[in-house]
Amino acid sequence: MGAGMASSRGGRLLEALPLGQRAQCYREFAEQALRRASSARDPDMRAGFLSMAAGWHALAEEIKRTTARTAPGEEPRQNPAQRDPH
Repeated sequence: MGAGMASSRGGRLLEALPLGQRAQCYREFAEQALRRASSARDPDMRAGFLSMAAGWHALAEEIKRTTARTAPGEEPRQNPAQRDPH
């Protein structure tokens, strides 16, 4: 997945993916952020990339927890606070 997937337009593309694929994208984004952190010379940039990696990882783990609580074939219910009003 390209870095453009994280854009606001790309966010809509991610929402259209099945949860398993979406979690995989989040894991890939986390890996990319970790690679960038490891090559960053500036400590603040490194910290920013590490923070991004942690955020993407947390999203992937939330999907994992959500799908573990859902019966096979059943779509997890979306938290009303997370629904896109558009």
